[in-house]
Amino acid sequence: MRTVRAPTVSGIRSHRLSPNIEARNELIFHSTNQLPHVVVARALGAWDEFLSATESSTNQLSRSPQPSTSLHWIPPVAGSLKINCDASWSTGLNRGWGGIILRDNRGNLIDGRRFKISATSAFLAEASVLREACLFAKALNLSSVCIENDNAQLISLSVSELVPPWEVLAIISDIRLLAREEGLSFRWTPREGNEAAHWVASSQASSIGPNWVVYPPEILYSILCKDLR
Repeated sequence: MRTVRAPTVSGIRSHRLSPNIEARNELIFHSTNQLPHVVVARALGAWDEFLSATESSTNQLSRSPQPSTSLHWIPPVAGSLKINCDASWSTGLNRGWGGIILRDNRGNLIDGRRFKISATSAFLAEASVLREACLFAKALNLSSVCIENDNAQLISLSVSELVPPWEVLAIISDIRLLAREEGLSFRWTPREGNEAAHWVASSQASSIGPNWVVYPPEILYSILCKDLR
């Protein structure tokens, strides 16, 4: 006699069969008749699991960053500061520059950084700069400050509990830890809202000058002024 085995579901995340189908399979493949109250109990248990999974997914979505609806820089609330950061990266050299801008609610340039970075990908470069922005806020003893970046995937990973790609796993873990310790928040902004930080990161050293925070170059100054219109 040929033995017929019940089909199984394999994979990283298997989908559980409904209790009614499980009871039917038990009857067909194993000649086991399930008692009605057992089937009902299984159904209630499956329903509880479904509700828990749905609630978890809903909570995960609620923590996703709310994108800016404006195509220009949005000032923080009165009395607050905001950090914008960006990275430039060269494919052939596997290195680039990071730019960090700190402004108040009036758009005044309070502080900033421009620094070299080494990275094997553009995404790794962006993640490295975001971590530096968190350390920048910590060094200045800034709490409850918002950090903006124009990489949506990076911001999503920073505010969620999703497992990051292996290449940025350590960096994202650092970002999340710093955010909890310093009360930092993250927000995605379009490139137009991150133009000042982008210019700092992508400009040549000769054009930005050593005292660019105190004496912003003409191009940077025009960007800062445009953001307030």
